[in-house]
Amino acid sequence: MEPSINVLGAYFPDWLFCMAGATVLCFLLHAVLEARGWLAGAPAHLLALGYPALATVLSLSAWLVFFQH
Repeated sequence: MEPSINVLGAYFPDWLFCMAGATVLCFLLHAVLEARGWLAGAPAHLLALGYPALATVLSLSAWLVFFQH
């Protein structure tokens, strides 16, 4: 399997798409948690560490699922 994906003639690394998808999922998760009011008492430093960690886990998981056979 190639380590890059052809998009309109330009090659992009596959992990870049995983990172973009993980970022979108983190924004969606934040919107859902905020709408339900579950983030009202969460300290800022927890969120500042939690979202990058969640994005990393989601990105690496997507890369393993979709690009490693």
